[in-house]
Amino acid sequence: MKILFIQPRVGIGDFILFLPFIRAIAEHEKNSEIYILTKKRTAADQILIHDKNIKIIFLERNSCGKEKHDGIMGFFRLKNLIKSYSFDKAFILHQSCRYALLCKLAGIKNILGYGRNFQFLFLSPLIFNKNFFNKNFNIYEEAINFTKMITNNKEFKRNAEIIITNKEKEDFNIKYKFIKNKNIIIGIGGSGPTVKWPIENWITLIDYLNKNFRTNFIIAGGKNEEVEFNLIKEKLRIDNIFSLCNLNIREAIVGMSFGKFFIGNDSGMHHLAASIGIDTLVLIGSTPLNYTKYSTFMNQIIPDGYQDVIHSSNAMKYISIQNVIKNFENLNTIFNKKEYDVSNMKLNDIYKAKIL
Repeated sequence: MKILFIQPRVGIGDFILFLPFIRAIAEHEKNSEIYILTKKRTAADQILIHDKNIKIIFLERNSCGKEKHDGIMGFFRLKNLIKSYSFDKAFILHQSCRYALLCKLAGIKNILGYGRNFQFLFLSPLIFNKNFFNKNFNIYEEAINFTKMITNNKEFKRNAEIIITNKEKEDFNIKYKFIKNKNIIIGIGGSGPTVKWPIENWITLIDYLNKNFRTNFIIAGGKNEEVEFNLIKEKLRIDNIFSLCNLNIREAIVGMSFGKFFIGNDSGMHHLAASIGIDTLVLIGSTPLNYTKYSTFMNQIIPDGYQDVIHSSNAMKYISIQNVIKNFENLNTIFNKKEYDVSNMKLNDIYKAKIL
């Protein structure tokens, strides 16, 4: 049997978030060829490079509406592409009618989806979502319910897992002469200002950790964060720091595998770190909390005094450096702990603290 999964959300984090659901359903559909339709920005081909049983088809759409699969003509181009594979079944991990209709016109006999927004009209067998009229729903909880329905409530792994080979690590170390000692990954990247902690805070935090833990640092982010990496290095004048920002996604994944702990913004790098088994401490200002708590390797910090988070343009600045340090020290089981209290210290004094 040939099966298509459709996951049209745009980011690396989105893809990794849905990966456990795809694997659980794929395992339920035994002895099937698995294909995933997803966008290029998910880097799905790099994330699943060693999953030989999964093939990727790229969905070429964006918000500008000028990509190959945008618009009416793009819709029919995509329909013809999907039809050429002769899929037997499709699972749509999205509420859109567009992809259900696409599968119908492509001749797929079994089409399963959430059943929202009149999507149910194109599903076979027909699935009507009892929360059809509720526009406020959580995409993670919806995916859990959908997966349980398909797999008959069978328990499944919620952690996403990415395979990294020993050869990849050896080749990376030869190419970049990477430091093998204990490394803390600092994830300074993010999709926009609402999810990014101020760079000044990262500089202060890294300085504090460097003076008190004598660790090495791996800076994780996209190409845009290379400027911030250079600023950090210039301000702190330290050599035990390495940037992954200019590397491709696969190299960045391998590079992060040398880390022992991740502290960072809610970004694709955070999801990648958790998916390779690294304990993470993620700073959350405007993302629904269960989007960053699906893995046992994920731990969260929200703005000081908050009970929950909502979409906010300035919440990240209310996450204090003291709070990040205390959470790190509470979770840390690898690096040498230092016995002093930073709860009443001023920001300017934190990184000057002496080891007792």
